[in-house]
Amino acid sequence: MGGDDMGACGGDALDLADFLGDEVVQIGYGEAGGRLVELQVGDDVVVAEHGVHAFDVGFATDDFGYPSFGSPPAADKHISSYDHGRPPVRLGNSAPSIAAALPMGKSVGRWGGPPVQWPLMDKVRVRFAPSPTGYLHVGGARTALFNWLFARHHGGTFILRIEDTDRTRSTEEAIEQIIASLRWLGLDWDEFYRQTDRFSVHRAVAQELLRRGAAYEHEGAVWFRVPKEGTTVVPDLLAGDVRFQHRELKDLVILRSDGTPTYNFACVVDDHDMGITHVIRGDEHLNNTPKQILIYQALGWPMPLFAHIPLILGPDRSKLSKRHGAVSVLEYEKNGILPEALVNFLARLGWSHGDQEVFSREELIAYFDLPDVGQSASVFDETKLLWLNHAWMKRKSPEELAGLLRKYLVETGVATPEQVAALGEAKLVQAAELLRDRSRTLVDMAHAARFLFPGEVPIPPEGEELLRAELSPAFEALARRMEQLSDSSPAAMESAVREVLASLGRPLKDVALPMRVVVTGSRVGPSLFEVLALAGPELVAFRLRRAADKLQKGSP
Repeated sequence: MGGDDMGACGGDALDLADFLGDEVVQIGYGEAGGRLVELQVGDDVVVAEHGVHAFDVGFATDDFGYPSFGSPPAADKHISSYDHGRPPVRLGNSAPSIAAALPMGKSVGRWGGPPVQWPLMDKVRVRFAPSPTGYLHVGGARTALFNWLFARHHGGTFILRIEDTDRTRSTEEAIEQIIASLRWLGLDWDEFYRQTDRFSVHRAVAQELLRRGAAYEHEGAVWFRVPKEGTTVVPDLLAGDVRFQHRELKDLVILRSDGTPTYNFACVVDDHDMGITHVIRGDEHLNNTPKQILIYQALGWPMPLFAHIPLILGPDRSKLSKRHGAVSVLEYEKNGILPEALVNFLARLGWSHGDQEVFSREELIAYFDLPDVGQSASVFDETKLLWLNHAWMKRKSPEELAGLLRKYLVETGVATPEQVAALGEAKLVQAAELLRDRSRTLVDMAHAARFLFPGEVPIPPEGEELLRAELSPAFEALARRMEQLSDSSPAAMESAVREVLASLGRPLKDVALPMRVVVTGSRVGPSLFEVLALAGPELVAFRLRRAADKLQKGSP
């Protein structure tokens, strides 16, 4: 039975099972419903996404509000759950209508209109399409992550497309920074494009729109003609149907007078040519979408599915800005944030999986899907980011953390590469394991490790008030004892310190904190004797003696 036999309701024309055999196909509602369904014909089971508006297409509903296919097309079949593992196809035909998506080249009729042809999308294809007019920030990084996770979850393709059509503002430096940021986050791409390499394609499509009468030339530019009357519905997977009156839209330039395409036009052409199935982006782009849909319709092209992610807000609920922490992605690396922590943090900005907070990359890929993305704006919470970073530092092996610590010791100016090398790998691993419990970032850890390197450590004001002249004899005696030690284990350090203080008649509690300040430059930290052991007797003796001399002369 051919597609032409199925254009009318009733009779054998609606026996899709006979027509399709055991194939699994997808059908999509048009303007009125704006929801997606999947139809498995072999055993007459119909599956649909929750929220299908059956009444919009003239079907009766069951007790749960799902379509009850009485007649047409099949008897007593009800909607059950929707399998998000297969990308749905949305048809943009006038409602009420339903069409079946078949392998390329097959067609099936829709109720209320002629047969339509539609490719079956058997693989997700998504893109992250940044404009290289500045560095990649938190919002863009989250958009990239959501697209990447969606592609990886569904076994699809993640495309990086640089939208550099604005040649006056786009820079190579920004492109390099975007690429470096994505690589640091571990968001690898399967295909890479630059819009400037496709200008000839964009111009050809603009000429086609001119030929169709959907565009016109004015002052050297090509303008798309927006219909004066009517409504365009943006079928959003997160927000539902969003309607835009054409009278609120204006004709738009699609090709500038210099021959370069504009964003809304190039975006449509490239998404179509690259077979994009889902456009997942920030909801600041929602107002662009009706314009893009009109271009799709003017060209007779199938549309991708749209999902507009809510904004990220600052803690005060205002738009996220630099004062809230909206710095470039690579700035987080510089500040000692682990890529695993930032990815984890960004994933939780608008998405959740139960009460779980810490996710490995494998878990994110396994759990992430669009139905779990919320519709409310997310709040950027730096405290939570630091908490996650600390959690991820604790998950690292001491050896892996030591490798990272080595880098930050040099980058923060705490030590030279030569000093780090002289410290030795074993001591660096010990330091990483000892210091991570009290370090929120790798920069924190690097500064906390300052006591491992030669010279004096700076004493903060809150530490100076602990250093009294009466401590000078104890410090001097402890320095002499340290110089005699052959065993520098924590146990040996503790025994030596207690022995000296007992001979002086001083309790440990009177000396322990000032001693920590002198050796490490901090009032807080790991176990005192583990710190002394890690610093080594020579450094400990040097700092205690210098402190004793200063206190004796009347300066801390």
